[in-house]
Amino acid sequence: MPVPLVPLKALADAKGRLAPFLTPVERRLLALAMFEDVAAALQAVAGLDRPLVVSPDREVWRRAEAIGCRVVAEAGPGGLNAALLAAARAAGAGAGLLLAVAADLPLASPAGLERVLAAAGRAPVVVVPSRDGAGTNVLAWPAAGPFRPSFGPGSAGRHLAAPGALRVDEAGLALDVDTVGDLRDLAAAGLDPASVTGHRLRDLRLAERLGVRGAQA
Repeated sequence: MPVPLVPLKALADAKGRLAPFLTPVERRLLALAMFEDVAAALQAVAGLDRPLVVSPDREVWRRAEAIGCRVVAEAGPGGLNAALLAAARAAGAGAGLLLAVAADLPLASPAGLERVLAAAGRAPVVVVPSRDGAGTNVLAWPAAGPFRPSFGPGSAGRHLAAPGALRVDEAGLALDVDTVGDLRDLAAAGLDPASVTGHRLRDLRLAERLGVRGAQA
């Protein structure tokens, strides 16, 4: 059964590039809201195992468990790649496919994720790049095989260099929110008003603060 892995850094460090615009509390709230929407999208995909959340943050663990996810404690140095490999080991022998999904994709949808899974039936590695084409927002690979994730600057190119790798461009999975520009694009994107992130954007009056006219948030 495919196992989704969702890494989320410590909330105190989350969304640091938004610091000039959002307070530390606002950044924590936004990070958790986007994570919850990603988890909900994954949970709505038939045939996926429960999301396995990788984080060093106890608050993230509590929230993840409350919404039906499993948790792997990210311990010690090593970064995202080491954390994902630890999560892959925790997923167990029944995990035929691993699906690493960034926690800051508020436009993620079950349909977009299903498209990635369908592509994974045709290719050994599937890569959904970020909007700039440099980062990797979603990565699928077989649990039993030589491939290892290589996240970090320019990761999409490294992942796509794997033999047989397939690129999937999916608009709802391409927008990861790291900068004020990303946040402005999100506010203008027609975000589902019923989503957790939609509620959070309204609570924080972000569309108004960003000068985005006509946005629902």
